[in-house]
Amino acid sequence: MKTKSKTTRQFLMLAAACLLFFSGSNSLKAQEENIQKMLESFVESYKTDPMALSGTFGVKVNDQWWHVTTLRKQEGYKVGKKKQYTFHNFGPHDVSLHKGKPTIPTWYFEFANLEVLENVYSGYWSASTAAAKSTAEDKVGLNIRPTEGHEFSAKDEGISYQVMEHFWKKDAVEITRFTRDQSLPSHGAALVSLYTMKDKRIAWFSLGKDEAANTEKNLDKGQVPNLLIFTKGKGKGLFGEEEVDIEPGMSVFIGPYVKHVIYNPYDQPLEGLVVLFGDNPDFVWGQSYIDFMDKQYEFLGANHKEVHQQKNAEGTK
Repeated sequence: MKTKSKTTRQFLMLAAACLLFFSGSNSLKAQEENIQKMLESFVESYKTDPMALSGTFGVKVNDQWWHVTTLRKQEGYKVGKKKQYTFHNFGPHDVSLHKGKPTIPTWYFEFANLEVLENVYSGYWSASTAAAKSTAEDKVGLNIRPTEGHEFSAKDEGISYQVMEHFWKKDAVEITRFTRDQSLPSHGAALVSLYTMKDKRIAWFSLGKDEAANTEKNLDKGQVPNLLIFTKGKGKGLFGEEEVDIEPGMSVFIGPYVKHVIYNPYDQPLEGLVVLFGDNPDFVWGQSYIDFMDKQYEFLGANHKEVHQQKNAEGTK
């Protein structure tokens, strides 16, 4: 009887282990199918996005991988009385989703967990809000990383920002909602990223009673300019060496390396917009922001000349 009882217990334990295994497998499979469905929705929307860029990037959620390949389609057409201008139609683009890691060296979006992806999918967070950092060491819900062996360049960074802003918004009208509930902490403020590109970052911020922004060392000054636009509430600002009373309907331009600390001693939240003109880390290696602007103006002049030379050449054919 003891042997039979022992055998029965072993059988029941084995059956329970098998049930747990298959239950876990089914759960992982359901999670994978859920992620796949969300990514397919983003891919479908990106096919008609006028801001889509050609290229390949990866997506990692927990330990699961996908990659997306895009070939942008655009077609110029002539307008004007003399057909002297060229406008463009964009899309539908060739965009495809594939299971597994990217097959070429590139970069990828890494979601900390499924919840972050679900919040981006629902529109509760923008992708750039989930990725917003005060410093490079900050832990956030969404990171952009290079695949193994790929050297992540400033060009990659600029492309990844634009893809982040447009791929991860699946509605035809790209709406970002900003409230304190939908914000994440950055620089001491509640922040919602409205738009991020390599040369500018636009965000909504809110400071509650007794909250302050940019009080930490190395956050009170930056290598690139800022434009602060105050829309609600009152506060105090230390801009350079001058203390200013902040009120709605005013903006403050902050030049490179100018101190800017904001404090709200009042009951009502102090809210507004901030425009950051670039990435601070780009200008710590010898080139200043103003040096960069000189080069950008040179490029604008050269590009304008090239476009008009091409137009004139086409006109002589």
